Amino acid sequence: MNTSDTPQPLSPELVRSWLQAHPEFFDANPDLLPAAITASGKVLSLEAGQLNTLRQKNEQLSLKLDGMLERIRRNERIHAAFHQIEVQLVTAQNGLELLQCATHDLEQLFGIHRATIALSSRFPALIHLFDAHKIPPELGDRVFTLDHKVLLDTLRDSPHPVIRVGQEGTNRERFFGAASPSIRSEALVPLFAHPESGPEGLIGSYNLGGATPSRFLPSDATDLLRDLADILGLCLSRLQEAEPIQKG
Repeated sequence: MNTSDTPQPLSPELVRSWLQAHPEFFDANPDLLPAAITASGKVLSLEAGQLNTLRQKNEQLSLKLDGMLERIRRNERIHAAFHQIEVQLVTAQNGLELLQCATHDLEQLFGIHRATIALSSRFPALIHLFDAHKIPPELGDRVFTLDHKVLLDTLRDSPHPVIRVGQEGTNRERFFGAASPSIRSEALVPLFAHPESGPEGLIGSYNLGGATPSRFLPSDATDLLRDLADILGLCLSRLQEAEPIQKG
């Protein structure tokens, strides 16, 4: 027997050298590669697999960054809108202009179903601010007079807004009038003659009603609402001093 015709065993070094010289071998035989370096039926190198992983992580980071930027832009729009309302409140010349800004304009700007003002019966001069002007139909049912004890009981003798959802608003008609059946959530923000005056300086409440249960939630931040109510309270006091009750 001629031993020269017998195949010689291949050493690992020989196999490695041959594969390095013929990399196209795996293109034609992808089934011989581990699953970890194949994807979608296409053969990938280890470097390509790592690159694909990095690209996926980059896409995830880009999505997170886009979300953060959108939240920042949204917050900027909200702050700009609040600033616009605050400027209008401060420059209001009479009760009608103040009412227009605090209710109708706020509703239009923020998509709030109903905004109203409730005033304590202890302060007839404030109530007179709105009696002295003929309120147009589009601003009707926006100002209410409430017994002071009702205000204190509803606002829980606290400087913080009261958020009520669903059936919690048992006396909702006192604050929203004819619109109360369509209110599903609300924020009742205490109004003070001066922000630091405390319960004794309570003059009423600034009431914002939503048509959906999720419009105002107890978990919502209320800093901007409190700032807006502080400005409204100061503006009411200023107009009251500038426009005393007319007798006779």
